Amino acid sequence: MALRRLYIYGLVAFLSSCNWFNPYDMPDVEEEFKCVSYFLPIDGDSSVCFLSSSMVLFEPNSNEYFDFCAKVKSSDGEVTSCGVMNEDTASVWIGTGGLGGLDPGDSLFLELESPAFELISSSSVVPEKAVIVSYSMTSRSYFNGEKYFDELVLELSDPSPREEAYMIQLISQVDTIGAHSPSIRSLKSDNPRMIRRKFGLTALDNALFFDDTFWEGGNYTFHFRTSNIVDEGVPYHFTLLIHSISIDMYQFFYDLEASDLTGYFHGGSFVVRSNVDGAHGCFGTMQTTPVLVFP
Repeated sequence: MALRRLYIYGLVAFLSSCNWFNPYDMPDVEEEFKCVSYFLPIDGDSSVCFLSSSMVLFEPNSNEYFDFCAKVKSSDGEVTSCGVMNEDTASVWIGTGGLGGLDPGDSLFLELESPAFELISSSSVVPEKAVIVSYSMTSRSYFNGEKYFDELVLELSDPSPREEAYMIQLISQVDTIGAHSPSIRSLKSDNPRMIRRKFGLTALDNALFFDDTFWEGGNYTFHFRTSNIVDEGVPYHFTLLIHSISIDMYQFFYDLEASDLTGYFHGGSFVVRSNVDGAHGCFGTMQTTPVLVFP
């Protein structure tokens, strides 16, 4: 069980920090365009921060090598990790386990420093953990004429008067000897309030996110589904990841989806919100509750 828990939290850290945004995913609007993409899981011991620089497709690009350091600070401590930028995108793992206990409402601060650019900074507020009322799954209960789907139901309760936001993901595991490693599953929902994260194209059709503006102060039941790829009679289960995410993280995801993948950070017809000073992008925080779901 301990190894399984370690695997789940490691996978959460990887997924939540995945560099699914990059400046060359949209037209360049300025020279020396830089983007920070860092989604920090509060329960994890470490996570990866991405720094991207602009490039022009189909033209020679000169990427200089330079050192940079990323620092995360809380009221109780700080951690720093350094790396090297030698392509259009660099990443650095930050050991955030040394920050101590973090509670909802606490602030975290991010700074990226390098001789090659001015200070890049941002801040984020730790969100409340999701309050789960109930969850269930029905196997192979929906058929669209081509394939079967498993349907899942999740009921959440609003944890505070503050604005909250959430993202859900699903890991599948076949429970037989020699089965493949757990894998992230694509999710679908007919609920228009559940937004499917698509900005990374099909590689990121594995998350639904939403806020609590339509059910603040009460409970709400969410219905969603995933295609069933397991032969009938083979035992399996899911790990449902309920992420509570910071509002800046939600707004960043929302704007990228609403822009229909053509948004600019500035200078364009649609503005994608950024909470990063000295660059563009998002520094977000998240709290994750994993639950096991069986047919």
